[in-house]
Amino acid sequence: MVLLKVEKLKKWFPMKKGIFGKTLYVRAVENVSFELERREAVSLVGESGSGKTTLGKTILRLYEPTDGNIFFDGKDITRLSNKELMWYRRQTGIVQQDPYGSLAPHFTIYKILEEPLIIHGVSKEERREKIYSILNEVRLPPEEFAFKYPHMLSGGQLQRVAIARAMILDPKLIIADEPVSMLDASVRVEILNLFAELQRRHDMSVIYITHDLSTTRYFSEKIFIMYAGHIVERAPTKEILNNPLHPYTRALFNAIPDPDPENRLRMREVPPGEPPSLVNPPPGCRFKPRCPIATSKCDEEPPEYEVFSGHFVKCWYPK
Repeated sequence: MVLLKVEKLKKWFPMKKGIFGKTLYVRAVENVSFELERREAVSLVGESGSGKTTLGKTILRLYEPTDGNIFFDGKDITRLSNKELMWYRRQTGIVQQDPYGSLAPHFTIYKILEEPLIIHGVSKEERREKIYSILNEVRLPPEEFAFKYPHMLSGGQLQRVAIARAMILDPKLIIADEPVSMLDASVRVEILNLFAELQRRHDMSVIYITHDLSTTRYFSEKIFIMYAGHIVERAPTKEILNNPLHPYTRALFNAIPDPDPENRLRMREVPPGEPPSLVNPPPGCRFKPRCPIATSKCDEEPPEYEVFSGHFVKCWYPK
């Protein structure tokens, strides 16, 4: 059953006016459409600046959509009043990239977890019960951690607190924005495995935002590839890992370091250049300036093809 449905979503940010007085826009998210099932985990993958974080925050209504629709549990949340948004806030949570900057340094861990419960009118007795329960679930014994301050915890422990805070209201959807990118390599897999365990135990839907394609295999059932504001490929995880169709997806695979010492020096087919300007993007396919197989046909924007069952790609020449 579908929990989240996104239809032709756009998010443009206005900039200062151009030389002729015309307002310029950063087209961060452009005509994005997809569905997320209940209890489903999806990875949203792309380079820095691809629009991943903007898409996540727009879905959560932390940014106002420029155009398009977002349906959650069948309700169009792009049309909610401020009062109705309180309902949506309780159904959703976010884990941000920086565990050091996302937690109030002058609050204890208990107070950090208590704040959303107070805002949503949870009783004092229930607050204590929920806080102690969630700390145990993220493997931070409350008798040891509840009344510590953030500076007393390691990065991995802080990200466990951030996960606990996102889950404290029992949301149906969590968006995790690069939750392990600032952590030591030694704890990344540990945190991802914990998150996957919690997702299954609580029947949550998760959108995991990352630039690191190699981490998606830990818990996501589908992968969405994002480039310059567009989702250019989406499919079940095993299908994309075994059969990437879009040239950009293949480029992301080529950028993954090879653990085999004999292969580390092999030439990698990574496209030259940088992602396009989102203020003045190229016509047609936005990957064309970097694409090794582009033709004049790519001056037209490609439609989204379902090449195989459940495997969608925006490319004139998928292979």
